[in-house]
Amino acid sequence: MESIRVEFDPKDIRDVIANGNIIGATGTDLLVTANFYVIRLSGDKYSPPEWKGQVANTTPENPLVITFKPSP
Repeated sequence: MESIRVEFDPKDIRDVIANGNIIGATGTDLLVTANFYVIRLSGDKYSPPEWKGQVANTTPENPLVITFKPSP
């Protein structure tokens, strides 16, 4: 399993959506299989609108960190 952490405003917890499926919440450690992913957040008003990339060669101690920012 691979480890990712999706960061967003800690006062605005969002669902993390990977390839169309909710896999957890922002700000938490999430486990996924090694694969190519399109990652989005629930709701709107964030950027970038999605993250696309390969998730591989991670560990719980060294997760892939994906950061989204609030947008107006």
